[in-house]
Amino acid sequence: MSLAGKLLTGILILCFPLNVLAWDWQTRVTIAVKDQPISAVCTLLEKEYGIHFSYSNELVSLSRRVTLTAQHQRLKKILDELFAPDEIKYIRVGDQVVLLPAQHVSHTISGYVKDANSGENLIGATVYAPALKEGTTTNQYGFFSLTTAKDTGRLLISYIGYQPQWQSLSGNGNQFLNITLQPVGSLKEVVVSARENTKLQEQTQMSKVSLSPSELQAMPRLLGEVDVMRTLQAMPGVSSGMDGAGGLYVRGGGPDQNLILMDGTPVFNCSHFFGVYSLLNADVVKNTDLYKGAFPARFGGRLSSVVDIAMKEGDMKAFHGNASIGLISTKFNIEGPIIKDKTSFIFSARRSYPDLLLNAALQAHNTLGVGGEFQAYFYDVNVKVNHIFSQKDRIFLSFYKGEDNLLLKQMANDSTSTTQPAKYYGESSKFQLGWGNTIAALRWNHIYGPQLFSNVTLNFSQYAFSTQYEHKYMIPISGERSDVYGTYRSRMENSGGRIDFDYRPDPRHSIRFGGIITMHYFKPGGSSFEDKDSPVKPLDTLGYPVRITGAEVSLYAEDDWQVNTNLYANLGVHASAFMVEGRCYYSLQPRLGLRYLLPHHWAVKASYTHMNQYIHLLSSNGTTLPTDIWVPSTQRVAPMFSKQVAVGIGKTSLNGKYEFTLEGYLKSMYNMIENKESNMLVNQDVGRWDEKVTVGKGWSYGSELMLQKKKGNTTGWIGYTLSWSTRRFPGINNGEIFPYKYDHRHDIEVILMQRLGKHWDISASWHYTSGMPITLPVSSYNGTDNASPYEPGTGNTAIDRFDNWYNYRTSDVHRLDMGITYSKQKKHWVKSWNLSVFNVYNRKNPFFYYIGEDPEAKQRYLTQVTILPILPSITYAIKF
Repeated sequence: MSLAGKLLTGILILCFPLNVLAWDWQTRVTIAVKDQPISAVCTLLEKEYGIHFSYSNELVSLSRRVTLTAQHQRLKKILDELFAPDEIKYIRVGDQVVLLPAQHVSHTISGYVKDANSGENLIGATVYAPALKEGTTTNQYGFFSLTTAKDTGRLLISYIGYQPQWQSLSGNGNQFLNITLQPVGSLKEVVVSARENTKLQEQTQMSKVSLSPSELQAMPRLLGEVDVMRTLQAMPGVSSGMDGAGGLYVRGGGPDQNLILMDGTPVFNCSHFFGVYSLLNADVVKNTDLYKGAFPARFGGRLSSVVDIAMKEGDMKAFHGNASIGLISTKFNIEGPIIKDKTSFIFSARRSYPDLLLNAALQAHNTLGVGGEFQAYFYDVNVKVNHIFSQKDRIFLSFYKGEDNLLLKQMANDSTSTTQPAKYYGESSKFQLGWGNTIAALRWNHIYGPQLFSNVTLNFSQYAFSTQYEHKYMIPISGERSDVYGTYRSRMENSGGRIDFDYRPDPRHSIRFGGIITMHYFKPGGSSFEDKDSPVKPLDTLGYPVRITGAEVSLYAEDDWQVNTNLYANLGVHASAFMVEGRCYYSLQPRLGLRYLLPHHWAVKASYTHMNQYIHLLSSNGTTLPTDIWVPSTQRVAPMFSKQVAVGIGKTSLNGKYEFTLEGYLKSMYNMIENKESNMLVNQDVGRWDEKVTVGKGWSYGSELMLQKKKGNTTGWIGYTLSWSTRRFPGINNGEIFPYKYDHRHDIEVILMQRLGKHWDISASWHYTSGMPITLPVSSYNGTDNASPYEPGTGNTAIDRFDNWYNYRTSDVHRLDMGITYSKQKKHWVKSWNLSVFNVYNRKNPFFYYIGEDPEAKQRYLTQVTILPILPSITYAIKF
């Protein structure tokens, strides 16, 4: 009931005493009218039976004409016939019949949207009431709530990759629905043009990319499988840095500035095998959202991006799975019900083995020497169980474990010696590196009412790496020898909990609020280094590494608000505090997103976001391996924070076939850190790391354009990014601004997917990035030292002179990847063959550069190292 209705009711109650009057609802009435307005019927009833009607002409219309004949009928039955067609509500107050307008009668339709075959909840499905031109979408747990008038009639439910469905509604009260959609792939005939999806201009959110399972599976299958992170790297504004580096670099930010969530739990390293694979097996991914800006208030703790990944929950109805074997990796997935329609599970495992092929080749050519060895592999395991306690309660338990291992052991014996056993002369070295993530989460979904949904999460996340090396050599003639051993370990752990509420009072407001508590545990590094032939006492901190604990608390609230027909707003605030080493940092982070609908279905969008980050990543500038160390803010180094403004325009064509976006952004970053030394951390005692860094600022700005074709046998997109990213630190580069090491001026992505008949799919992706900055000496001169690089024993050596940081740029990077897949349906399973080629034309893109020396020519030269040449792969897969 509106405020006007409540006031009217209150006035009537005060003006008319509640006593027993001459009429009631059972009073028998005789009346006959023909083609008269309802107001005339009310006047007649008042005149003949003393029944007074009270209403507002501005709120209730009685102009509809009726024809009515009744002989000794009950008054209530006659009033129902008069007012029911217009959904006018009537109540008795004293001797008055008070009429209330139809819009005061509303109900809430809520429930879940699921996959009809597996029972999996669908994220982002659209629930639309065409009669009222109102709708909503399911949240990350598949739940929706739509409060509207009771004449809704029916709903249209749609989701990418599923057949749209009409849902008829019965009754006028609140309703809870379990709606199932049929995947288009399981239908005998599919009309692709029938799929209805939310248009880009209808979404308030900007700077966002969403990948559904059907969209992800249509992506190019490089090295035999689709990859979530590789697909995100192909989006405008996102870069992978360089071939072999992995990670995400979003709008000028570093890899540490990305919040990557798996089922709400943070992940601190997202790549396998030098960035060729991500840590995520795409077969267990249900939905992926990438936010490059305009961050909703529920996210915090990073500056540059949020990657929100929801994992599949397991089939509630039947067992099925898939398996594949290729030249580089093998994987297996199975899911099914533990208790049908009540409890389900999903299990996935993956393992690579490129070292088996490379090790054999290296041994055949005696590259590693006698007794040499090479290993390079990764593995990961996903397990998830979910159980439905009731219509209102559901619980999920998930676990992930993944590791990478690299081992290189070389033996270089002096083949000219015949008098000494090999172990007494020659040279040997061993280098071993390992890193990995461990993640666990427990979640509980609860529905408090048709408009209020909650999720409680308890989670744990750990990232660790270790490196170990040995180097030995002995020259029998001179007696010179060396025996050096070193190891380094680092670890970070997070544990905490959060509660999120989703409240939808009416279609114009979608409100979210909640709180998060996180405990951070840092072990930045423990080292052990020993030179057995040196009198210096060895460094050993493995037994007592540095340990730091920090506590982070956050509260947030946001409202996705329809201001009017054309204007939508997302208003939010994220408040947080971080306690470490007796210091408390706090921040208030406002968020604002606006969308205005222009003529011809174009939408212009704008946003402002303030983000804080309480943890930092120490990077060793002298290596591109994943030897980075996570550390917290301290008394000396304050938290990072950023301010980002973005504007854009976008449109989805009326038939949903094409999508166009153009965005521009400007981002300022504060309290960034940079190493004072070019090659620190690894094999050093971290100790007070904050004394070895300098604190400065960063800026990035640019524009992003994307044109995408979303329907038909030929799909794909073209993306272009023009960007600048710079830094400034006291004591570095004379305090002047210099380009960030991953500052790429131009970035082009072309993705193409072609369907050929029923069995064949061809995909290709071409990537181009302009050269990145690199620091090179501008000159060199001879100085006094043990030896010259050109003439050993002369007592001179080349000393380099540098003018500015990142004063040159590398060559441009570009690469073409292609794949072709043949699939065929058998009686009980589907088989497929995939042939893919990574780096088709064998472009020698740089992994890193170094300055080489030619003693004979007495010259020094710049040399690049390439680690990812052309990589063909054949994969056989079955789906059962």
